[in-house]
Amino acid sequence: MHNVRMLLLASLSMAAASSAPAAVLVPVPSVPNSTLTTVFAINDKDVIAGSYIGSSDGIEHSFFGPLGNYTSFDVGTGGSEARGINNKGLIAGYSNSQNGNTATEPAFERKQDGTIVNVTMSGQQLYGQAQGIAAKGTKFAGTRWDSVDHEAVAFVGRAGMWRRDPRISYEHQASTAGAINSSGVVVGSYFQPPTHGFIGSGNHITSVDYPSSDNQGTTLEGINDGGLVVGQWLDSNGNTHSFLLDPSTDTFTDILVSGASNVYAWSINAHGAVAVSSDTGSYIWCVRKKECPSGGADTAAPAHTIRR
Repeated sequence: MHNVRMLLLASLSMAAASSAPAAVLVPVPSVPNSTLTTVFAINDKDVIAGSYIGSSDGIEHSFFGPLGNYTSFDVGTGGSEARGINNKGLIAGYSNSQNGNTATEPAFERKQDGTIVNVTMSGQQLYGQAQGIAAKGTKFAGTRWDSVDHEAVAFVGRAGMWRRDPRISYEHQASTAGAINSSGVVVGSYFQPPTHGFIGSGNHITSVDYPSSDNQGTTLEGINDGGLVVGQWLDSNGNTHSFLLDPSTDTFTDILVSGASNVYAWSINAHGAVAVSSDTGSYIWCVRKKECPSGGADTAAPAHTIRR
């Protein structure tokens, strides 16, 4: 599987840190006849979307549905990933995912009736990744390959078409967009080495970095309609960690999975349920049990919070 994740470095001092009650993890049941199931998205109805590797063919396939009750589909050749799903079941993603080359990955939307629509820019196929899609409407965010400047560029689309590139005022060499909410607030990352997360709308973009002296890179991957954000950061040992960010209080809460060295938070719904993959499996993570789909168990590790 190919994931566009850029690395970044930032050092922020921590004003306060505290431990909260244990969070909740709901294991995501594997797709039948698969060797690896990865969850990338969850909507407000607790319908998830992601991809899996078929045990018989080794191909990456897309899937969606309530936990354990999935519908599988394929787009094009070379594997595909379902990266975002909204409340009406509209899915955003990309094909040729196993090639690992952003420049040759056709972005797509899957309509509720199963019709696949190629994402276009100026009437031509857009290559890159269509990713997080707003809970309401047809707005989505993603990353396109600029074949002229040979770089990844964050973009916002609607109804299967590129609409604009977010104006990132910070000097940068490349950028990605992970998600957009119904109000048009976009999250993503930009690279000037290193990579930093960003959040904003229109021309008002704010840089975000996880507050640790060991931080080697931060990306923002998901945002809900309440403004809560999830993202990832890389440590000096090359391990990926994830967090929940409340921009209104500038508070980070670590997303922990017991026994996992690498944790990837991708999407957050209106209830605060987070789609998480790790090297021990895929989960839905929540601060409180009532926010999660049924079937969760308290994690052994507490949720660690940081205020900048």
